[in-house]
Amino acid sequence: METKRLIKRKATVRKLALKGVNPDLFDEFKSLRYSVKHNIQKDYNTHLRHMENDLVSDPRRFWSYFKNKNINSPDSLFYNNVRYNNDGDIANAFADYFSSAFKPSTDFDGNDECKSDCVGDLVKIENVTYDDVVLAISELKSSLTVGVDNIPSFIIKGCSEFLIYPLLVLFNLSLTTKVFPGVWKQTKSIPVSKKGDAQKCKNYRPIAILSPFSKIFESIIHKKLYNQLKNLISTSQHRFIPKRSTTTNLFCLTDKIISSFESGSQLDVIYTDFSKAFDSIDFGILLKKLQGIGFHVNLFDWLLSYLCKRSLYVYFNNAVSHEFTSTSGVPQGSNLGPLLFILFINDLTCVFKYSGCLLFADDLKLFCSIRSDLDSVLLQRDLDCIFKWCIDNRLHLNIEKCSVLSYTGKAQPLIHVYKINNLVLSRSNTITDLGIIFDSKLDFSQHIDTMVSKTYRRPGFLKRRTREFSSELTLKVLYCAHIRSNLEYCSIIWNPNYRNKIEIIERIQNNFLRYLLYKKKWILLA
Repeated sequence: METKRLIKRKATVRKLALKGVNPDLFDEFKSLRYSVKHNIQKDYNTHLRHMENDLVSDPRRFWSYFKNKNINSPDSLFYNNVRYNNDGDIANAFADYFSSAFKPSTDFDGNDECKSDCVGDLVKIENVTYDDVVLAISELKSSLTVGVDNIPSFIIKGCSEFLIYPLLVLFNLSLTTKVFPGVWKQTKSIPVSKKGDAQKCKNYRPIAILSPFSKIFESIIHKKLYNQLKNLISTSQHRFIPKRSTTTNLFCLTDKIISSFESGSQLDVIYTDFSKAFDSIDFGILLKKLQGIGFHVNLFDWLLSYLCKRSLYVYFNNAVSHEFTSTSGVPQGSNLGPLLFILFINDLTCVFKYSGCLLFADDLKLFCSIRSDLDSVLLQRDLDCIFKWCIDNRLHLNIEKCSVLSYTGKAQPLIHVYKINNLVLSRSNTITDLGIIFDSKLDFSQHIDTMVSKTYRRPGFLKRRTREFSSELTLKVLYCAHIRSNLEYCSIIWNPNYRNKIEIIERIQNNFLRYLLYKKKWILLA
């Protein structure tokens, strides 16, 4: 309050001084200007101390501040060889780019025979209970972010006792009428930069922000559906499944590789790449698969309403783009979208007769133990099945990014030319799989060296961002989040056996400890 008062007083004195009312006012203005700067810095430091002190009790506030320091929006954007400088034009360019990922879906004919081989029992949801709504609201993450309805989730959580019954009535009415509320099908998309030139549209991906009411409803439906469908989902799928992760996926692969080493054979692994699979899901084909699984007609019609006629717009620097419609794909940022996707891709695992496979959402690995040329031929047959499945399901396989790696301890491995649609797949001695660099000998030396090299650049970034912080707890939390988390990612897969590799990893942590001691004004270790 004192700072605000001084700012107002400074503005008043400046106006009077410029009018020449009193020559002494310029001296007062200079004094007030100094006091304002001093108070602003003092208030800012107090704000930082409060955030550091509240790091344990209110971590979201701290991380929001830390992330905002690293967000920079581009001043201009290139799209289709045109430079856009105005925020509104940039938002529309993003909208055109994001909408290009969608494809026209086929019409659904309920009389068509479902092509899915994985058929289960009847799936239905009769109603939503009071306890369902209470639990869903309690699990909703508190946030200041708002969707199209401009209602942040923290308000819903704070007013939950007044909203539970109205939402219960609304949710059950939606299921009874088999209509998903249209306003909840509107999505606010925020472009977020990936790697590469920040002024090129192709280097951005959309972050979808949905209504928190939609998220509450979807989380309830998701739980009820998953409990009925979990036994139908392939054990090869490791994404969006409780107790499965990148680590479990890579552990299964590593186990197969080690087994092939021990048996004296080699393991050929084919790594595939689908192009924008989540945005390319054909509504008609998805609905046929849901019908084949055994979705009750009421639930089926409700899902049809949920998927169709969804609108999106891009929000960029307070500018809003034109609206566009998603004609394919599962809704991004939703709770139901991931489940619908893995149900769509689930029957892919049923087409392989001779090979094993591992899935992480749309990330597919096909592998087979190779003892003779016949095994390679059989693997090729399963590879042909992938291409046919992609044609039948209207998903595009990026063949140029598909590759083969043969894991073997032999000096002369069996080399077979694998093809997809008569295009030869590239071979490599190393490949990055879910963030871990694998090599044909399963040595992981290259992964460790690359990881350490990247991690060594992070302390500099961390030091620049923590100059204003003094709490050792804050520094430790930031270190664990930005540096140690990278060192520990899937560490049970690549855990080093050699002393020199262990030492270079430990050196990173020792450097941080030196910095921590320096920040505490202790002795700087040599």
